[in-house]
Amino acid sequence: MAQQNTISPYSVFGIGELQNQAFSLNNSMGGLGVALRPEAYLNPMNPASLSGLRLTTYEAGISATSMFLSEGNLNQEYFSGTLSYLSLGFPISKGFAASTGLMPYSFQGYELLQSFEIESAEDTLAYSVNHSGSGGIHRAYINFGVEPFKGFSVGATCSGIFGRLKNKRDLVYSQNDYLNRRDENTYTVRDFVVDLGAQYQTTLNDKTLTLGASFQPESRLNADSEDRIYTYNVVGDFEYVRDTIFPVSLNSSSGLVLPKSYVLGASYSEDKHWMVSAEFDFKEWAELQLFGETDPQLRNATQYKVGFWWIPNHSNIHKYLSNIQYRGGFNFNTGFLSVSAFGEPISPSEIREMSFSLGLGLPLKKSKSTLNLGFQFGKRGSLDTGLVEEKYVKFQLALTFNDKWFTKRKID
Repeated sequence: MAQQNTISPYSVFGIGELQNQAFSLNNSMGGLGVALRPEAYLNPMNPASLSGLRLTTYEAGISATSMFLSEGNLNQEYFSGTLSYLSLGFPISKGFAASTGLMPYSFQGYELLQSFEIESAEDTLAYSVNHSGSGGIHRAYINFGVEPFKGFSVGATCSGIFGRLKNKRDLVYSQNDYLNRRDENTYTVRDFVVDLGAQYQTTLNDKTLTLGASFQPESRLNADSEDRIYTYNVVGDFEYVRDTIFPVSLNSSSGLVLPKSYVLGASYSEDKHWMVSAEFDFKEWAELQLFGETDPQLRNATQYKVGFWWIPNHSNIHKYLSNIQYRGGFNFNTGFLSVSAFGEPISPSEIREMSFSLGLGLPLKKSKSTLNLGFQFGKRGSLDTGLVEEKYVKFQLALTFNDKWFTKRKID
């Protein structure tokens, strides 16, 4: 139960429910970050931004989600909490820094039920088909950012992608003299991907203009697949396996193909007072492959993000409220799914998502650290054509710790 971080029925598709590859600051501003260049925060969305890091920075975050699902007259609520991310970054020299971290990439966790009856002149046979899935994929990374020319920075991230997704389908009969059937499939992935980033910063009307871009090329990852089919019956609380088809195992250096993605963004700011930013994100999810097969339900996804932060008066040390960083943002995602109601032969609908974000950066007194609070309110899916609508509230708490580590003393 502690490892199941979603109950979304849409996690049945592709590699599950994709997670924002962002930290608390990014999530509180609509999930953007490609054009952010903070001096005291880590920004995993563009490795080029690391070249602006001035202090050693450690950040850890936890999150909690309340999800409300609706389908027709049916409703379901779900709550989960998890460690969101861990990360450490430090400047190596002026204009050159590195960081490393760990965060989730996708979660899978669903249970879907179909009920059927077969009628004859003598009897009626009832049976159900139960679909379920669990697991997730995680990402451990190391990245570097360097400023080779004044105002222009580049960076690269190398990520280790690893995890397991398990899917089951049970054919269960109501009569005990029939054997039930289970089809199991397990995907295991472990490999590396690389993405690149760039930023350009200049002065415009005594303010700072930052342009950012990132690119992730198509990545072919080594993966294993194991299929197993067997029959069983249930006596009391125990399952007894009867016949098993020998499992089929596959291994491929291109078992999982992650598609290309492109992100462009811009920000405009006044130092230590305010910043506004906008971002365009495009990912070719229709090209995702599992062992050479694409999913016809997947489609390319586009995200539009806008966000801001504002500090009323950074120089007024006597009023704490004037030193808080207030954050907000909006995110609209065309979605990477086009599906119809489960088992219904009707035209598919796009599963769009929209969310609003709010956040606070609370400076800790007598410290260079910041306590980050973030809230996200969103909706995905629709009640039209028999689909499931998901409404959610996400809360994130993170600590950003800054200090001068790895600095050689001039006087011992």
